[in-house]
Amino acid sequence: MIAAAFRVMWLSLVRDRAALTMAFVLPTVIFAIFAAIFSGAIGDRIRIHLGLADLAGTATTQRLVTALEAEPSLRIARLDVADEAAAIRAVRRGEVDVALVLRSDLAAPAGPDKAGQDKGSAAASQPVLLIESPSRALATPIALGQLQRALNDALPDVVLSRIVADVERSGKIGPDERAFLDEAFAEQRAKKEPFSFTRLVETRTTASGRGNERVSYYAGAIAAVFLLFAAMQGALSLVDEREGGLADRLAAGPGGLPVIVLGKFLFLLGQGVVQAGLIFSAAALLHGVDVSGHWIGWLVTSILVSAMAAGLALAACALSATRQQAHLAATFGVLLLSAVGGSMVPRFLMPPWLQQAGWLTPNAWAIEAYQAALGEGAAAALPAWGVLAALAAVGLGVAVGVVGRRTV
Repeated sequence: MIAAAFRVMWLSLVRDRAALTMAFVLPTVIFAIFAAIFSGAIGDRIRIHLGLADLAGTATTQRLVTALEAEPSLRIARLDVADEAAAIRAVRRGEVDVALVLRSDLAAPAGPDKAGQDKGSAAASQPVLLIESPSRALATPIALGQLQRALNDALPDVVLSRIVADVERSGKIGPDERAFLDEAFAEQRAKKEPFSFTRLVETRTTASGRGNERVSYYAGAIAAVFLLFAAMQGALSLVDEREGGLADRLAAGPGGLPVIVLGKFLFLLGQGVVQAGLIFSAAALLHGVDVSGHWIGWLVTSILVSAMAAGLALAACALSATRQQAHLAATFGVLLLSAVGGSMVPRFLMPPWLQQAGWLTPNAWAIEAYQAALGEGAAAALPAWGVLAALAAVGLGVAVGVVGRRTV
């Protein structure tokens, strides 16, 4: 009997070519993708997308730009912006992970820090402005580290001269000693010794201050993956009804099976909105994520993400010939989409080719929709809403068409 049971299960798997492929090919594919994600998300293999805007256009800022562009661990994008506000918008929209704005001459004498100093004084005191996003906070220390490396390698004279200026203001050295040190520092460009440079840089965030925007990213990411899992589990009833013979009796009713699919779609949509509401309620209560300030955008996004999950789940189950195929699609398929789409690891930590591949997954668009709706508002979320609506319509259309054809 043991041999008979083994043989039955083996023949069942071998005869189901789709299930056989998913059982033995998908694990290798998922391993390769996860290996690419996590090997590229640690150490010096992380290549963040750094926006660079040289508003000063001086000799020292050009030297820094050249040094940063030569750094292989960075993907530099020159930002065509006229002011700091435009650079902040570029980071908020996700065009770059983090941005550096060079707003004054690095070698200009820095005055003492004073509370309430005007914008021009702040730019002279801290000529480099680093703009970060809470949802990509890990990019900030990476950018600062690479900036320090570039300063050490390419502009040691500039940074050391600022340190000496601090000492000079304290009255410990006079003009003659300063002239001597300036001459000595001119000979130090080839040296790569570490030194302090923190007063060169001001860090500014795109956070609105209305809530924990870093947690809101993960709330959207978790909502996307769990709505897909829940929708797939609910849509499996299509396969169960077909294999149990119930679908034949349902097909004889008013409207046939397409009406049944529409009913399941509406149920899964409502279930998804409730699940998203629970996730974001926990995020608001436990971590201060601001949902009430953008509740209309959040609601529209949740409806579209739930509709997307329901449509794709019903389409996958309608196309599956057996329950085993549908089950593998519900596990391996959702796992694969979630990994590539950024639900498990933020996409900016992935290799560049995988970041671009992420836009082919529904998870990436779901996360983008939540980020835009809770950040800049409904207008910024419109492109992501359009993609989610299209995915929902295509998925539902495929599901209705497949079950309708089987009843003919």
